[in-house]
Amino acid sequence: MLKERTRLALSRHIWIVPGIYSIVALLLASIVIWIDISHYETVKKVVPDRLLTSTSLTETILGSIAGSLLTMTSITFSTLMVVLTTYSGQFSPRILQNFIHDKVTLRVLGVFMGGFVYSMFSLLFIREVNNDDPVISAAVGVCIALICLVFFAHFLQHVANSIQVTKLIDRLADEAMELIGKLEQVGDRIDIRPNLTDKKPERLISGKRGYIQLYEVEKLLAFAEKHQCVVELTKPIGAFVVKDTPIAQLYSTQPIESDIREYIKTGEERIPVQDLEFAIQKLSEITLRALAPGANDPNTAIDGIRHIGMALAEASRLDGKYIVCEQKVIIPQRPFEEILYETFYEICYSGRDRVSVLLAVFDALEMISHGNNPAIQEKARHFGDYVRAKVEEDILNETDRRKITERFEQL
Repeated sequence: MLKERTRLALSRHIWIVPGIYSIVALLLASIVIWIDISHYETVKKVVPDRLLTSTSLTETILGSIAGSLLTMTSITFSTLMVVLTTYSGQFSPRILQNFIHDKVTLRVLGVFMGGFVYSMFSLLFIREVNNDDPVISAAVGVCIALICLVFFAHFLQHVANSIQVTKLIDRLADEAMELIGKLEQVGDRIDIRPNLTDKKPERLISGKRGYIQLYEVEKLLAFAEKHQCVVELTKPIGAFVVKDTPIAQLYSTQPIESDIREYIKTGEERIPVQDLEFAIQKLSEITLRALAPGANDPNTAIDGIRHIGMALAEASRLDGKYIVCEQKVIIPQRPFEEILYETFYEICYSGRDRVSVLLAVFDALEMISHGNNPAIQEKARHFGDYVRAKVEEDILNETDRRKITERFEQL
C-alpha cells in the first residue's frame, strides 16, 4: 500500500524525484566545500595531484559545466515535448502520463538538475577557500558531468524505444499484468452483496470532484476493526464523482465520529494504480488510433488486440461484482462482462468491415476462454455472438463470412 501511495504522489507531482536529486546535489556540494575548506592538508596527501585544481581554474570548470548542463537540460525538455506530442497525436492522450512519470525520464531530469545545482552552489561557496589551497570541487564536478553524459545517451536510447508502438503496447500490457497480480491479493470476489440489514447505515458523500484513484484498503480495514463496523464503498475504482455523490456507507451499532474519506483518494484524472479498466483502456485507445481512417494501420491494431486478449485472460480471474475484505470492507467492481464489452465494442465497430481485425478479436476471445471456468467461457462466447452481429454482411464476401463463423464456433 505504501508503494501505491508513492506512485499516486509521483503521478500528481513529477517534481518530487528531480527535487530529491537536487537536494542530494546541494548536500554533496556542501560536503565537498567543507572538505576543501577544513581538510585541504589531508586532501593533498590522499588525492592525486592531477585531481586538485586552483580556485580560479575550479571556477572556470564549474562555470562551463553549469552552462553545459543547463543546455543539456533544455535539449532534454525539448525532446520531451516532441515525444509528448507524438504520444498525444499518434497513440492517445492517456499515454502521456506513462512517459512523464517514467522512471528513466524522472531520473535523467533529476541528474541534470542535480549537476547544475552542484555546480552553482560550488561556485557560490568556493570563494571561502584560500586562493593558494588546492580543491577537489572541480574533479567532483567533472565526474558529475560524465555521469550526466551517460544518462543523456541512455535517455536518447530510451526515447527512441519509447516511440516504437510495438514496445509501447508491450509495456502497457506488462503494466496491466502487474496490476492484475496485485489486485488478486485484495479480498474475495463475489457476485452477491453481503446482507447488512441488521445494522443502520451512515452515508458519506465525496466532498470532492474527480475520479476515484485509490482505496487504502489496509487503513480501511484498520478503521473497521477499531470502530467495530462494516465499511461499504459504493463506487468502483475509476468512477467519476461530484461533491454530493455518496461514496461510502458505514454499518455500525453506534455513532462514528471519525472520517474514512482521507483513505479514499480522488483526483482529476484516472491512473492505473488500482484501476485495471483504465490500464486496459489505454491499449484499446492505441488500437482504435491504428484503425482510424488517417492511420490505417491494421497490423498495429491486431497486435494491440492480442495484447488486450492476454491481459483480459488474466483479468478474468478477478470476476465478480464485489470485493470483500475480511467481512469488514466491501468494494464494488465492474463484472468481467462489462470490462470485456467496454474494451472491445469501439474496436468492433471501427473494424466491422475488416476481416483481419475481427478475426483478431476472436483470437483474443479464444485466449480468454482457453482453460478458463465455464462462466467466463460463456461470457466470452456471448460477446463473440455480439461481435459476429457487428459484421458488415454487405461488404464482406462469402469466404470472409465463413471464416468469421468458423472462428466463432471454435469458442
